[in-house]
Amino acid sequence: MAQAYPNRVVKFNSAISTLFLLLLLLLIIPSRITAECYTSIFAFGDSLTDVGNRVILSDDPTNLHMAYPPYGETFFHHPTGRCSDGRLIIDFIAEYYGLPYMPPSAAVMMNGGINRSDIEGGVNFAVAGAATVDSAFYEERGINNPNTNCSLRVQMGWLKELLPFFCGTPSECHERLKSSLFVVGPFGSNDYRNGLSQEKDIDEIKSYVPIVIGAINDAINDLIELGAKTIMVPSTSPDGCLACVLTDFESSNKVDYDQDTGCLNWMNELDDYHNQHLQQQLHTIRYRNPNVDIIYADFYNISMELYRYPEKYGFIRSLAACCGVGGKYKFNDDVRCGDIEVKSCGEPWHHIEWDGFHMTERANKLVSMALLDGTCTTPPINTLCASSPKFTYYD
Repeated sequence: MAQAYPNRVVKFNSAISTLFLLLLLLLIIPSRITAECYTSIFAFGDSLTDVGNRVILSDDPTNLHMAYPPYGETFFHHPTGRCSDGRLIIDFIAEYYGLPYMPPSAAVMMNGGINRSDIEGGVNFAVAGAATVDSAFYEERGINNPNTNCSLRVQMGWLKELLPFFCGTPSECHERLKSSLFVVGPFGSNDYRNGLSQEKDIDEIKSYVPIVIGAINDAINDLIELGAKTIMVPSTSPDGCLACVLTDFESSNKVDYDQDTGCLNWMNELDDYHNQHLQQQLHTIRYRNPNVDIIYADFYNISMELYRYPEKYGFIRSLAACCGVGGKYKFNDDVRCGDIEVKSCGEPWHHIEWDGFHMTERANKLVSMALLDGTCTTPPINTLCASSPKFTYYD
């Protein structure tokens, strides 16, 4: 009988083999991929991640440009304290996993009575202008931080203050934080640019890189001790492409610039130097903590893709700020976006640069897309439990 139906036998055997392989794969797939979805996000960083802390913490917010229109015009339709015309990368990450936008920690902590429901989906501790290392370290070396002393160590202190409201006992925290995503950064740009703007030479600034990486390492180890199981650590972005940097460090030497992008080579080389050291340190942390996902998020190369091929992504080829005035790059530190006489460009979604320091919402979205499809994170971030539809380039 079997001889009369050889194809059916072959198909049956093939089906059994396929089923066996599927069962085998279920056994060997790493637990990270099959882990439950993130139930909260906790973020730390500077202006690329700040959702309002700098404005709330300021004694005089009238001096803060991000507190005024046209900031926020594209999505929120009013200023929120975010340094963009709309959403930041951290906002798109929250959307992707079906979580609410994280409240700024200052708003939560100044509220007096903290409700657990207010922080159920996580908290954002990032502050615009924050350096990684405490200001005292730089002040000893003749470098002042004119912005804020809300360093990574300070932000970690805020997390520890809030945790008892989020999860109560240490054992409960270890359990609840297993399903939380921690985003540490990006950090580093303010550490380096503050010194460079105060006429420190590049060799001295490069000597600070191990100190900065050490501070990030300490924060990650603290989070692991608290119970964190998934920690994303972004690289620095290519600061040599920012209108503020191109204006402040303008050079008559063509060799200083990348021929394809127009970005300042030596500044981007400094960022790359930081990022290489960061990756090496993360590799060490992974080795020591094999049960923790330490994810490197490559902001640098994703952003450089936009700067190299702007037309491919619907941007005009320009490093000028959308919201700014004056000079080749439409940036003037004395008259900046947020001042009443400064208007934004008509179509910010066609520009990479927003205000000379930060990207537009649409550029932030494209960076987020590259992170969240897993191709620009090492190891790939969990993409199996996305709650929102996949982002598209032009929605």
